[in-house]
Amino acid sequence: MKSATLDERRRLVMPPECPAHSAVTIQKLDTDTWIIKRQVPDTGFKLVAVRVIDRLADDPAWEKTERALAAHASKNLPEPE
Repeated sequence: MKSATLDERRRLVMPPECPAHSAVTIQKLDTDTWIIKRQVPDTGFKLVAVRVIDRLADDPAWEKTERALAAHASKNLPEPE
């Protein structure tokens, strides 16, 4: 990508392969050298929406299982000092 042209507002004229209003990063190497790189969205990620649950519904069967699990786990705990 080469461009030796600036427009009247000191904007760099990009080649036609770079779409208008593209997101770019500009890295300054020294006083006369810059690297301009077009940012493309990463397609390796997917967005998953998860509903926010403030309070679980009452489930007596699960509460009974939960109490049994807690009782079994607490049998092996030493007494606090």
